[in-house]
Amino acid sequence: MGYLFWFGIVALVFALMHYFTELNGKQKGMISLVVTLVIAAAIAYNIQSDRERAKVSAIELKYERGETLVCQGIEVNSTTFGYSVGTQSFVGNRGTKHYQQIINARECQ
Repeated sequence: MGYLFWFGIVALVFALMHYFTELNGKQKGMISLVVTLVIAAAIAYNIQSDRERAKVSAIELKYERGETLVCQGIEVNSTTFGYSVGTQSFVGNRGTKHYQQIINARECQ
């Protein structure tokens, strides 16, 4: 739904340029292309962010279920690492060989 809103904005900008400016066709086309590319880049960024968020959520869920994850070649589970929700990372527990080691959840499989 949000993408339709941005498509409407591009159409509105193009209509305003077409009827209320003295720009030639090439200038209007370039402006429309730049605006379209900026919006397309923003949409692509949002899609990538959604994928990353879903991946981290799946990793967090596996960790909470007690499953062992592999992160940077290290086995991560609740006995060796704690999970920091704010930074979305695993921190090595005291008394383990990974004490104070920090691993970003995005680097897990």
